[in-house]
Formats: sequence, C-alpha cells, structure tokens
Amino acid sequence: MTFSIVAIDRQAKEVGFAIASCCWDAGQVCMAQAEVGAIASQASGNMAFLRPYFAKLAAGTSIATILEEFRATDAEIESRQTGMIAFDGDALSFTGEQCSYWAGHKVGENYACQGNILAGPDVVEAMVEAFEQSAGSLHSRLYAALSAGDAAGGDIRGKQSCRLAVKKKGYGQPGTDTLLDVAIEDHAEPVAELGRILQVGGTLMQILGMLKQFSQAADADKKGILDGLREFLDDKRECKYLDWWESLGMGYHEIGVPEEAVAAFRVYLSINPALARVLQAGVEKGQFPKVLASALF
Repeated sequence: MTFSIVAIDRQAKEVGFAIASCCWDAGQVCMAQAEVGAIASQASGNMAFLRPYFAKLAAGTSIATILEEFRATDAEIESRQTGMIAFDGDALSFTGEQCSYWAGHKVGENYACQGNILAGPDVVEAMVEAFEQSAGSLHSRLYAALSAGDAAGGDIRGKQSCRLAVKKKGYGQPGTDTLLDVAIEDHAEPVAELGRILQVGGTLMQILGMLKQFSQAADADKKGILDGLREFLDDKRECKYLDWWESLGMGYHEIGVPEEAVAAFRVYLSINPALARVLQAGVEKGQFPKVLASALF
C-alpha cells in the first residue's frame, strides 16, 4: 500500500527519500542520515530496522549483509518490503514473497525504488524513468519520481499521505542536517499538494538567495540586487511574503534610497494594515527608522 524511492546525490552530498501511501503518516517508515544513507521499511514494515540500519552502515557493514541480518532476526521478513541505499551508492531492494499484489522493486545507479499494493508494475517503472531522466536537485528528482508513480496509478487502494526528505551535513537546525522535510498527512491529492508546498519553498529559497547576495555584495551592486528582488516580489502580495517586503524596505533604507524603502513598506502595509501599529511601536523602541515612519504615517 506504499510506493517509495531512496536515493543519493553524491556530488551535492545529499541523501533522501520520497514516499506516498493510502495510509496516514506514510513517511514514518523511512529514515535518512546525512552522508550515511537512507532506508524505507514498508508493506508490513518493521520499524525496528530503521535506526540499526545506520549503525550497521557506520560500522562498515554492506547493505547486502545488513539485509541478511534482518532476515535472520525477523520471522515475518517475507511480509516486508525494504529499500536501502548507502552514501557510497550501494543500493538494494527486497520484496518479500508475502507482500500483496502488485509488489516489486527496481534498483539503479544511486537509487532504490519499491512499492506494494500498487496499480501495477507501471508505477515503479514510471518512478524509475522519471528519476533517471530528470535533472536538478535531489529533492526535485525525488518529487519527479513520486509524481510519476502517482500518475501511473500509485497505491491501488487510494491516497492519503506522502513525505519527501533530504539530508545534508550542516543544514537545517543545529544537529538535524535537514535540508528539506515536507509531509502531507491527509489530503485528497497528497502528491500534488506536496508539489505545491515544494514550489512555495523554492520561491522562498530564491528570495533568501537574493538577500544573501545583497549582504555579500559590494556597495555599488547592492541597489541592483534589491531592484531585482522588488521585481521578483511584485506579484507576491500575500501575508506569507510580508517578511520579505520588510527586508526589501530595510535593505533600501540601509543603502540610502528612502523613496524605494517607503514604497516597499507601503506594499507591506497594504498586505496587512494592522502592522502599522507594529511599525509605530517600533519607532518608540528604536526598532524602526523615524525617517521612514514620518513618510508613512
């Protein structure tokens, strides 16, 4: 009742997985560790495989040996389906003989793809083709695979949840190495909704990239970067972009272009007029420039 892919991008030093199912919280049966590997333990998944898998990899055990160790300790192994990949590119999938029709897998360079209770073998084949033929970041390729599997019929029982996660050393909150982790737990079209969320995230990453450029640029180049950010934000006048309009306004203020700073804050206030009180209070606390406040209020 699940289809998944575990994969790596050795050049980008990323490892991750994507999974979808007719059940709640599909992603709980997967795990990835930065520069170590990833695993999916599905069908009648044995969650006890997850953490030991990484300890065994760290100890230098091959994934073929790890599977044999799992087989030796799990009396229900033939009802399991497992996909594993190590950061060196070694990959393996196992589909137990008792997994419900249609169940199968395919392994290729830098990925392992597997599924059970699927509409048919076309689901796995579509995932593999999409992953192999797509370019770009690991998360975009994982999503391409998941979306293709969904379009090919996916879980024959229906749809409810999905998850996509990518790990990379030094990213995310300290100690997490989480570059990206998005889960859709209950949706009529979970894979499509995941795609929408990833698109929003991609937009935010573009904005953050421009702001990083601004912070590192020579003074002569700063206005041009802000002008580009203003153009990018022009059709994004929603609450979720408020912080970036504020950043734009403060950026213009920092480089001494007050008219553009005021224009940015006028858009900011048009999105949410109640924030006028926040800015006015900020003046009193020295958190918002008086020169901008005098032009706005």
